[in-house]
Amino acid sequence: MQLKQTYTSVWTLIQREDAVRYILVSLFSFIGTVSVVRSYLALTGYPQIGSGQLHIAHVLWGGIILYVAAILPLIYLNPRLHMLCAVLSGVGMGLFLDEVGKFITREYDYFFPAAAPIMYVFFLLIIILVVMIRRPHKVDGRAELVNALEIVREQLYRPLEPAERKHLEKDMASVIATDADTHHREVAGRLLDLVIADPRTSPEPLPSWWLRLIDRWESWLTELRLSWLLGLGIVALGILNLKNPLQAWLEHVIPGSPLVVFLQAHTGREISPSEAPGLYALRVGLEVMIGLILMASAGLLAAGRKRLACTLSYFSILVSLVALDMLLFYFEQFSTVGIVLLQFVVLFGVILYRNRYLKGDQAQSVNANKKNNRV
Repeated sequence: MQLKQTYTSVWTLIQREDAVRYILVSLFSFIGTVSVVRSYLALTGYPQIGSGQLHIAHVLWGGIILYVAAILPLIYLNPRLHMLCAVLSGVGMGLFLDEVGKFITREYDYFFPAAAPIMYVFFLLIIILVVMIRRPHKVDGRAELVNALEIVREQLYRPLEPAERKHLEKDMASVIATDADTHHREVAGRLLDLVIADPRTSPEPLPSWWLRLIDRWESWLTELRLSWLLGLGIVALGILNLKNPLQAWLEHVIPGSPLVVFLQAHTGREISPSEAPGLYALRVGLEVMIGLILMASAGLLAAGRKRLACTLSYFSILVSLVALDMLLFYFEQFSTVGIVLLQFVVLFGVILYRNRYLKGDQAQSVNANKKNNRV
């Protein structure tokens, strides 16, 4: 009896080349939706759509938008539709998850303290997903062909842009040169011939305004300026981390003073420490530890110990993002969004400084150690 041949590799998942961009668009749409909804409801006194017993919660609109984002790619093939679906998925998830407090409590409490940390955990999970899909993957000829077919499909509607044509020619040449499957090499050759034979040309598009802005910013951002901005950002984060412990200490030393009133200034809803004293003590302890490490990192950066300063600030900000911020979202709710944004800006600055100006020093030190060992 002849066994039926199965092609298990057909079900191997293939990542889109623009997957990271789509996920980031969805993430930013989610963040923007939650921020706009919470701000609008706070400014308008939390109005309700409906009358009497009828109340149309925005979680329903979120579900509808999520469903639209899910079915559009099932109906239409157009690749440019993916960007719209990315935006709709973020907006729908933002409207849906914004009301998570109502569905984890018996009282349907929209302001339940754990709601903000749950949204923040969702945000962190998407960030982890972005990091995972950004990792370089082993070159797979079949995956390259599938992505090339996405580009060639666009050729039916318009001539390919020079960057698209160059990218496709490079990928197909790589498949022809390295793939062991004869069928893959043959398909790559035919796709390459199809693209080369297209007589239509597309003018080189001008860089987008944001790309031109990035180029100007990079030319202005010298090592000295980046180190100054990085130092100011680290100091600002250190002060923000030490503010709450300082406030708690001053409330016992000089209660009711103007300085204590100033430090107590807060926007939005705030949870009293008496409601969760154990979590509050853990939060204050982490704030003191991370705040002191950040201030020490700023001092090391000013003293020229750049590598150690970047290492300490990098890991302290990661601890803040993973552990401390969840506690801050619990107690200070959505006013913590600004702190999280500043943390990500400083973290990206640390990574940029380390990759641009410290990798060369590390390579030189490694080569010097090798020479000393040989001697």
